[in-house]
Amino acid sequence: MRQYVIPSNPQSSEQTLTRSAFSWLQSVFKTAPALFIEPWTAYSTGKVMYNRNAFTKFNLPVLREETDLANFIMSPGALGGLPPASVSAAAGNDIITVTITAPAVLPTGWTIHSAIAACIIDQDPQSDSDYTITAGSDATSTYEVVLSGLSAVPYVVGGWLKWNRPDGKFAYSPALYDTATPT
Repeated sequence: MRQYVIPSNPQSSEQTLTRSAFSWLQSVFKTAPALFIEPWTAYSTGKVMYNRNAFTKFNLPVLREETDLANFIMSPGALGGLPPASVSAAAGNDIITVTITAPAVLPTGWTIHSAIAACIIDQDPQSDSDYTITAGSDATSTYEVVLSGLSAVPYVVGGWLKWNRPDGKFAYSPALYDTATPT
């Protein structure tokens, strides 16, 4: 037998930063749409981690001490997908139109399945605020994704490509980012 010991819980400022950002990330992932989760699932397949763990692994270090989402990672890239040439976001009345430009040269045998865009209100990841991610996709070669039903506040916007590989698997590019504020 041994004596009962009350576990230590230091509540240090460093520990609080980690816990707050971790909690925020878990809430975001829990409510994220399938289009947002796809690249995280592809990244974690075959690894000793789940998609949620991968999402947290990438985002916790870059958001832990931040007060905004400038460094938020929406797609880590998976299975070799090339990033878009550019991503730009244009705001309108309750919408953001995201233009995703494909690379000039595609790898041999690869085709673009679709372009995916997502946005989240730019906020402090240390707060329990709004976890809503809005996402959409476009399979036409102009690759313009319209994200609608948005508030008139600043958003962080990400865009990435979903690729068809020659072996039949889907690959995802890392996301490129912009910001926009709907009217």
